[in-house]
Amino acid sequence: MAATIYQMEEKYEEYLIDESKYKGYADSISFPESEEEILAILKQMKEEQVSVTIQGAKTGITGAGVPMGGHILNLSHMNQVIGHSTMEDGTGRITVEPGINLMELRKEIAARFRKEHLFWPPNPTETSASIGGIVALGAQGISHMLYGETKDYIESIRLIDGAGNARDISRGQEEEILPGEKMDALDMVLGKEGITGIITRITLKVIPKPEAVWGIVFFFEEKEEAAGFVDMLRSKLPEAEDAKIAAVEYMDRRSVDLIEARKETMTKIRELPDIEEQIQALVYTELQGSEDGIEVIAESLMEVAMECGSNPDQAWALSGETEVEKLHAFRHAAAETANLFIEEQRRKDDRITKLGTDMVIGEQTFKELLEQYEEDMNQAGLEGCIFGHALENHLHVNILPEDYEAYEKGIKQIRSWAEHTRELHGIMSGEHGIGKLKRQILGACVPEDYQELCRKLKAHLDIDGKLNQGNIQG
Repeated sequence: MAATIYQMEEKYEEYLIDESKYKGYADSISFPESEEEILAILKQMKEEQVSVTIQGAKTGITGAGVPMGGHILNLSHMNQVIGHSTMEDGTGRITVEPGINLMELRKEIAARFRKEHLFWPPNPTETSASIGGIVALGAQGISHMLYGETKDYIESIRLIDGAGNARDISRGQEEEILPGEKMDALDMVLGKEGITGIITRITLKVIPKPEAVWGIVFFFEEKEEAAGFVDMLRSKLPEAEDAKIAAVEYMDRRSVDLIEARKETMTKIRELPDIEEQIQALVYTELQGSEDGIEVIAESLMEVAMECGSNPDQAWALSGETEVEKLHAFRHAAAETANLFIEEQRRKDDRITKLGTDMVIGEQTFKELLEQYEEDMNQAGLEGCIFGHALENHLHVNILPEDYEAYEKGIKQIRSWAEHTRELHGIMSGEHGIGKLKRQILGACVPEDYQELCRKLKAHLDIDGKLNQGNIQG
């Protein structure tokens, strides 16, 4: 049965924008519920020479799923679990459609692998993100330092390329993209922001849950003390035989203030205590493993934090999935409230979008990196908040412009940071993708070798160039 194609009208306005507040336009939209419907839509669009933008839950912050004309193929109605199985090594596999979101996926895994106690390690804090979007953008989450890349937990995908061919692609499978040039076939799709095809199903690898999980938040009255704590952990991370640190997340006072101002409206974090005014920064640590091992690591962390000026009596320490989830929600609130600030500013001037960094710079100490970001913003007369993956020097600096003049200054500042990142051979986008917005903001700083690879993949899998135009390489 052919999917209904709707002409764009006011009731579909929300599909022209994502969480970055980058806005596009389109002529039509569809909500297919099967691969057959996708193929029918693609055939019609191909005949009419119409471009297609693949879209999921619209939680992205780079405009990758925002259309710039043509047709929107929204996959949110393709949200079913297709099958699951348990492997001999104790891991599991679950095959899902791309529109299922992270929260729904976790519930399905808990129900289907109840006896085995399995989970999917990638854990972006935005639980309403679709799995297709997570896969397409290469989102990582706060436990990346322990569990590694999201792609390590993707076994296979089914892809419809630009010509309408359905392909089953498994890990380890190689494909020749040019004569004599081969690459892992999964890497042609993962993190490529929909420019190489439409993902219609994904098989995920799930693994045994840790026996226990703790979350500890350390508070610091000076940012320098928090930075020193992070650098001490970077030089020597406390360990135990059967437990490890899964996350080390930094948050500055401006982020805390944004959260506190809206906390009463946020159900998951409403019960958390208010943070005292003298606190200038905090560091969230997550510990996973056996209870005994976690206690050993927690004791070491407390000692290091005290050495760096944190009062252990003020620390928040929560254990168990349900309680730790409150701390995940608190960490996500930093990103959420920064986005809400931009939304408010956009009501005054609709040219304003999110201005956030996603750069990874391993060559500096955390203290040096933090000081550089803050000093540069001060010199430019910019306001902003800083949070992110501290141990990896992967900070999300969100510039908070009061008007369009400050917004333009913010773009210049991000380009300057991008130049610095390139000089130090850092990573320009650690987990959010490039999309259309970052491509405009970063300009020539988007790595040319990556753009060239994407052009090759585009020519190989979407020869007509009609899928997700404008992402990464244009």
